[in-house]
Amino acid sequence: MSETADAAEPVSDGPLPLITSEPFETLAPEWAALHRETLGALPFSHPLWQEAWLGHCGAGAFPVFLALRAPAADEGDAPLVGVIPLDVGGTEPRFLGDPDLSDHSGALIAPGQEGGAAAALVEWLTEDLSPGFEAWGVPAAGALRAALLAAADRYGWTASEEPEAVTPVVELPDTWEAYVAALSKKHRHELRRKLRNLERAGEVGFESAAAPGELAGAVEGLLEMMRESREDKAVFLTPEREAFFRDLATGLAEQGLARISTLTFEGRPAARIFALEGGDTTMLYNSGFDPALSHLAVGLLSKALLVRDAIERGHSAVDFLRGTEPYKRHLGGQPRDIVTVRLSRG
Repeated sequence: MSETADAAEPVSDGPLPLITSEPFETLAPEWAALHRETLGALPFSHPLWQEAWLGHCGAGAFPVFLALRAPAADEGDAPLVGVIPLDVGGTEPRFLGDPDLSDHSGALIAPGQEGGAAAALVEWLTEDLSPGFEAWGVPAAGALRAALLAAADRYGWTASEEPEAVTPVVELPDTWEAYVAALSKKHRHELRRKLRNLERAGEVGFESAAAPGELAGAVEGLLEMMRESREDKAVFLTPEREAFFRDLATGLAEQGLARISTLTFEGRPAARIFALEGGDTTMLYNSGFDPALSHLAVGLLSKALLVRDAIERGHSAVDFLRGTEPYKRHLGGQPRDIVTVRLSRG
């Protein structure tokens, strides 16, 4: 763990957002509207994600939802500029959720508001007499990390951070051919060879379910393949997590934030991917494949075809999310760091 407060950038001297705890039920519609209006907002920060997690996996949590509102002459008309979901059930508050299911934290802050939001949060923690705070799931290169460090410095708190995870990301060119050409010689050759082998073995297709009704059925096939393809995924899929996946898939699909893509071979599913959508980025949330077809590399090739699909839909990046599995590097993923920022009273 390293001390990092000295590296913080200054906090804006403008008025801080108003910060209050609000009930989820009354805040959720405005929160969802802010999510729609925020360019590139991630599905992890949508109220539907928090609701699904709390409903199925958050039995031990004590949630508090902090609403951040821009100061206004009419206090009743203060616009929402951020939401910070907290779990205050432990010895110190932390971002709400579980890093095993959420690749990023659920904090949603309008661009340009990060400095004021972080300062308002530290003021709230100070008034609440909190001994510290754990901000997990924070992109190392993002504005929120710098804002938290600056806010700690401003109020005399101590800030430290530690590596938490890596999320490999592929920046996409305009064409599939350009993407393949940009891979290393070895991985380009292997990808082309495996694609040829699969196509010679039988009829290959790739299709996506994006409508809520379609995902309701596709998610069952996904869960079955996850259980069959890897023992650790079978252990991971508790009944509570399966229910979470079902609600999450259909709920996010209604908002255009999720799809399940299927690689078919000879007319039957060979591999499935649960993909999330955030702006013009496709995110690979989870996947499974038919072990009987593992000799045809259907697991790897389903990810490659997801990249091709993202290019064809005009997306600018594919985020493989947490993990350093070799296929992510083979398919061109470049690591981006996720960190945990810890604040404590000075």
